[in-house]
Amino acid sequence: MIAKVKPQVRDRGGPVSLGEELGRGGEGSVYELTNRPDLVAKVYHENISSEKAAKIEAMAAITTDILMSLTAWPVELLRTVNGHPCGLLMPKVTGYKDIHHLYSPKSRKVQFPNADWRFLIRAAANTARAFAAIHDAGCIIGDVNHGGVTVSDKATVKLIDCDSFQVSAQGRKFLCEVGVPDFTPPELQGRSFKGILRTPNHDNFGLAILIFRLLFMGRHPFAGRFLGPGDMPIEKAIAEFRFTYGSRRASVQMEPPPNTPEITSASVPIALLLERAFSRSSVSGSRPSPSEWITALEGLERQLKQCDVNASHHYVKSLQLCPWCYIEAATGVVLFNFYVHQQGSGTTTFDIHIAWGRIVSVQPPGPAPALLSRHDLGIIRPCQEAAKARRSSTLRKFGVASVVAVVIGLCIVFPAAWILWLVGGFLLGKAVGTGNPNNQAAAIYAAKYHSAQAQYRALKDRWDRDATEQRFAAKLQKLKEVRKQWHDIPNDRQCRYRELEQQRETAQLKRFLEQFTIDRASVPGIGPGRMAMLESYNIETAWDVTDRNLARVPGFGPILTTNLKNWRQSVEQQFRFDPSKGVDPREIAALDRELIDVKRKLEQNLVSGAVELTQIRSQIVTQRNILNQQVNRAYHEMIQAEADMKAAKA
Repeated sequence: MIAKVKPQVRDRGGPVSLGEELGRGGEGSVYELTNRPDLVAKVYHENISSEKAAKIEAMAAITTDILMSLTAWPVELLRTVNGHPCGLLMPKVTGYKDIHHLYSPKSRKVQFPNADWRFLIRAAANTARAFAAIHDAGCIIGDVNHGGVTVSDKATVKLIDCDSFQVSAQGRKFLCEVGVPDFTPPELQGRSFKGILRTPNHDNFGLAILIFRLLFMGRHPFAGRFLGPGDMPIEKAIAEFRFTYGSRRASVQMEPPPNTPEITSASVPIALLLERAFSRSSVSGSRPSPSEWITALEGLERQLKQCDVNASHHYVKSLQLCPWCYIEAATGVVLFNFYVHQQGSGTTTFDIHIAWGRIVSVQPPGPAPALLSRHDLGIIRPCQEAAKARRSSTLRKFGVASVVAVVIGLCIVFPAAWILWLVGGFLLGKAVGTGNPNNQAAAIYAAKYHSAQAQYRALKDRWDRDATEQRFAAKLQKLKEVRKQWHDIPNDRQCRYRELEQQRETAQLKRFLEQFTIDRASVPGIGPGRMAMLESYNIETAWDVTDRNLARVPGFGPILTTNLKNWRQSVEQQFRFDPSKGVDPREIAALDRELIDVKRKLEQNLVSGAVELTQIRSQIVTQRNILNQQVNRAYHEMIQAEADMKAAKA
């Protein structure tokens, strides 16, 4: 093999000895320095312009400790032996990885195996701190993208590719004339970056994109399904302010990808900042600044609680349910891969016989005592007022009848004046029967009865719910099921291990294909925007490329689908099943960790079972004592009201 010839370069002090080539890109190559382990040299493939050289020298002149700690800041210009500007010296960045590998769940599993949501929040806050340092230095990042932000395993952040920044120094402005569409603010979408003077507000849009993707598992805030006609690529959605997760998403006709949490899952303050960052009014300069993000993200981390079901999950404590549990269950994608070892989980003093003995020793509350019945009350007589209303009604009926009889008699005796007797009788009868208060009294007693009936039924419902032994029996039955699950764990492991053995070829293929990520492939038609769309729908590796998965992604028609499937097929052709390999030890370890966690939770339920049963029993007894008198009194009042109503209607 012919060794590559290293370029001959020098700085102000003389020749610079280049060591191993660390990386090569379209713009240049990065080399170690044989005598300066803290620095690396970036040598461009072609000599750079005087403008570029002046920019590097201007950046070197404003170097600070903060910039050196947070960035790969240029510290000196490099020249060829002939004196032509050709590169730069900058701090060596080791132990840092592309931020994309952190916010992408599947990459995170490999590159950041110990990261949880708290880690992502800290990385987001540290990204904001790096942006703040750049702005404080009078510079603008300009070309914000995930390739320019790196993260360590301690969540610290360093910005790289700093030579593309917009720099104001020595009375000059050196512009940033590059950018990627999926991080470009709406006001710059579709425009050439030539001659564009960037502002901190432009950077703040890209910062909000990075923070959103960190907090929401790699999803892009403008990736979703457009409910209107035609396609809606991410860059177009950005230009039209179609924030997919915002409160106005219905009006902008955007629907988030399935199984995605609401932005309020990251707390209300964070949601409000995101709404500001992606609003139409933000163009005027009102996007959240890095300092605002730092304060909000620090506050967010203080609001977290650990999930009771999965110890690797942390979420905002104001939420009733863990959003990460829901997403993992719905998608099958493990969001946080590490296993939390509980203190003392290696050994246990749990004894199933002792635990169950304590449970069955709790005496049940027994059947609820009988309530009053109609038989117990004996004869219920109506109240005097109801009886009086009935007598008054009877007298009025007799009076009216008497008037009728008199009128008939007068008509017979004095037929010539019959019309006079009829009119007089009508007026007299009306006077006798007018304003019959019996009807009003009956209505009042009926209302009292219905009120008493409603009160009794409400109390009776409470009695049936709280005073019977149903809750105790249900809890005991649930504990019996828990005990059975505990005993079944060995059998469950055997069954699941057999499944792993039967699926060895599929498992090997899955592990193989997951090594090939779409962002590192060259697939026709798949640029940064399409890539972000795929990631928002949990499609990141060759394993994820299936007809079913791609059918859910907006804007991916037959051509793009075919291109992706062809790429997967080309990768899959390289796979060879090895039947000599047993089940992957990592899968066995994952199975055992899962079952240990299940067993621990079951044991916790059984240990606390006796206490919970005792509490339920005590609650039932207490409720019986309180409700018994109330229900019986309400029943007696209802029966009395019924008797009064019937009397008043008689």
